[in-house]
Amino acid sequence: MKTWKMFWISIIILLLILFATPQAYAEYRIYTTLVDGTSIYLFPGETWPFYQGYSFSLKSISDDKGWVVLKLNDTIIKSAVLTPGETFYYNVTPPDSNERVIISLTVSGIYSGEDSDIVTFYPVYQYNNLDLPSATPIPTQGPDNSDNTTNTTTNHADSPGFNILATVIIICICSILIRKSR
Repeated sequence: MKTWKMFWISIIILLLILFATPQAYAEYRIYTTLVDGTSIYLFPGETWPFYQGYSFSLKSISDDKGWVVLKLNDTIIKSAVLTPGETFYYNVTPPDSNERVIISLTVSGIYSGEDSDIVTFYPVYQYNNLDLPSATPIPTQGPDNSDNTTNTTTNHADSPGFNILATVIIICICSILIRKSR
């Protein structure tokens, strides 16, 4: 009777380990939100720094259109001419998954004045690019005119270590129950 009980408990423990380990790895590859729906504004010639070496520049404004450039470590990766309401996207396609949006900015307004012009972007999103090093804090430029925040809410069930810890706890409980049943 003891051997059958040990056999079934071993099978349960093995299944828990098999289900928890792949899920822990998959959760490690989650794309996190680095900039979550904030707003920014740029004057022609200004650059806005993003996480992971990205920077977004407004080159010029002409006829209610703004010319923008996205760089990664000082290398131009995308350029566009945008009008109010248009959204600028930068996507990547990792080898092991589908195309992912990394940066998204919508032009909420283009304003021209006698002395200066300005373009406002809202909402602004940046997602973690897993092919680049982890995000590090970025220096603010001049007055910080945004509420740039990172997604700091922590759901412990979403962390890779949580599933492994839960499996270890279940194994310990099973071991205690086996010892008590002897």
